[in-house]
Amino acid sequence: VAAKEVGAAERLRSLARRLDSEKGFDEVLASLHAGHGATLDGVRGSSCALVAAALVGHCPATLCVVCPHPADIDEFCDELNVFTELRVEKFPAWETLPSEMIVRDEIYGDRMRLLKRFGDAEVPRLVVTSIQSLLQPVPPPQLLAAQTRRIRAGETMEPEALSRWLVEQGFEHTGAVQLPGEFSLRG
Repeated sequence: VAAKEVGAAERLRSLARRLDSEKGFDEVLASLHAGHGATLDGVRGSSCALVAAALVGHCPATLCVVCPHPADIDEFCDELNVFTELRVEKFPAWETLPSEMIVRDEIYGDRMRLLKRFGDAEVPRLVVTSIQSLLQPVPPPQLLAAQTRRIRAGETMEPEALSRWLVEQGFEHTGAVQLPGEFSLRG
């Protein structure tokens, strides 16, 4: 049974590669590489994810797929995972007002983690988002870098200095960590 499942999964992923040989697909790629738009007739439902999986192989950088509604992101990602082995990243929309953003907000954390990856060596290849997500503000890259602190194994630091820095970034010092955005000094 497992061999059949692997075979079926590989056949589905091969569909994206086979679009390269379809009539007119090379024209779509040429138009996109030239910085213009392109239209594919009859692409609906799961075939949208199939086309995205085919296009990502031709992108020099990140392919960003924009869904019409935030509620569409999860389903599109599930469909996309059928046609590609690449990690599909989500850029969600806030469900609260920007003035209410706190580090304990899970969506805030998801957005910041993805934005930080664009500054790393391993930039995401495939991102799915919504129009609403893109209309919401993001911090400038300089601010994001200034508010990021990387701690590596074996590194030593003054606990009080780290604690002070975390509080300045909006984290809450607690006796026991139970929620995102909390920290506790131990040891």
